[in-house]
Amino acid sequence: MKPHHLLPAAPFATYADYLAETGPSAVQRARELGPEAVLAELSRSGLRGRGGAGFPTAVKWRSIADHPCSTRYVVCNAAEGEPGTFKDRFLLRRNPYATLEGMLIAAEVVGARELYVALKASFGPELMRLRAAADEMAAAGLVDDHVIHFIEGPEEYLFGEEKALLEVVEGNDPLPREAHYPPYEKGLFATGASPNPALVNNVQTFAHVPSILRLGGDSFREIGTRDTPGTLLFTLSGDVQRPGVYELPAGTPLRRLFDEIAGGPRPGRRFKVALSGVSSAVILPERFDTLADFASVHLAGASLGSAGFVVLDDTAWMPRVTQSLARFLYVESCNQCSACKHGLRTASSAIDELFDPALATPDDLERALYGARSAPQGNRCYLPVQGSILVPNLLSRFRDEFAAQLASPDRPSARYVVPVIVDFDEATRTFTYDLDRERKQPNWTYDEPAPPSLRPVAKTVSQGGPPRVPANVRLHPDVHEAMVEVAAQRGHEVERVVNDALRAWAERERK
Repeated sequence: MKPHHLLPAAPFATYADYLAETGPSAVQRARELGPEAVLAELSRSGLRGRGGAGFPTAVKWRSIADHPCSTRYVVCNAAEGEPGTFKDRFLLRRNPYATLEGMLIAAEVVGARELYVALKASFGPELMRLRAAADEMAAAGLVDDHVIHFIEGPEEYLFGEEKALLEVVEGNDPLPREAHYPPYEKGLFATGASPNPALVNNVQTFAHVPSILRLGGDSFREIGTRDTPGTLLFTLSGDVQRPGVYELPAGTPLRRLFDEIAGGPRPGRRFKVALSGVSSAVILPERFDTLADFASVHLAGASLGSAGFVVLDDTAWMPRVTQSLARFLYVESCNQCSACKHGLRTASSAIDELFDPALATPDDLERALYGARSAPQGNRCYLPVQGSILVPNLLSRFRDEFAAQLASPDRPSARYVVPVIVDFDEATRTFTYDLDRERKQPNWTYDEPAPPSLRPVAKTVSQGGPPRVPANVRLHPDVHEAMVEVAAQRGHEVERVVNDALRAWAERERK
């Protein structure tokens, strides 16, 4: 392995194999150095979190180490679920030892006895590797008096949100806490007298720590860019010829990632757009020379996120892509913040209407914009902000395609499958997507799949368009009572009353 790289050529079979490749135990090194020296080395390295936000790791660790509450926890966020991302699971399958070493080092620094790894119950191979690796490291005397817990959580997208993840660790549903309760203020099993701050980092973030202690923070800075030192694990999928997870220095140009590393577009095709998950604006080909680090991608108007890029070619019909992504965010919204669920419902249903000749109207695009932009209001998490950025950006960037869709609502087009990755076959370089998401409803239940004889091979708008789903929005009792009364008088469902009100509002805005 190259210095400070995480992925071996083949999965490490044992902890001894890992040490033979990387060098002496970094946990023992941390115990020799002491917390202050470890924090100083982390600060010199410039390591930024690899979960999406890119927060300086040393600053986060320092905030927990200096917290007045003596009960602290270390938590690894392994609940990977961002569309187009598979880096954490790929890393854990090949090298679980680096992540566990990083967690144990963090526990030494912040003074935590209990450590938690939270991942989805469906991550069977990763859980098996983690448990076996933890047993090996305990046998080597590295776990000491620490306790490592493995939490098997649900499939919900919001399980990956750090405050919701802490709720799952405590045995609750993945519902984000209020924004003023970050993990360093309200950690695990907190009481009024003891906030129990929790250090929450991503799988890859923890995994970078051991090599920084072995080789030094200054050498880590020699890789990558000034803004984003070190390597990144890139998930490259979509309409590329060599999909996969690749480790490269931060700052590698996007064009090199897409054209050289991932093999470029299919024969006779050209790239149209790159999606960086569902958390930011899209990246058009004229921006593919952008360097893949946090600052450069931000200056290009998008976000690096978890470095998972879904690259689509010129066969992609962007109204369909937008329809599926808008519905994904609407369905995955937890409904604790009514503005989020209601706004994303409005955006999703308005875009759905573009594919139904009986419902498509010129104000559908206005209502979609209104719904998406109104979603973030006193929100507990970032999901409504994602919708307010991504949906308007797609509507603006591909306005000609939306105009064409509005002009011909019955034009044939296939539904776009949101690339929530559930597995990767290295031999065939094939990602498997979660097709059950199509059946997931806004209240987080699932429709029963249709019998095979009734299942269309490729459903198009001429066969009825996307299924209508009920909204699940909490309203104040008096508001709900009034809306039900008005709906009964008009002989419509409440949803139709809301749409009529929004159309009236849009018409007034145009005048």
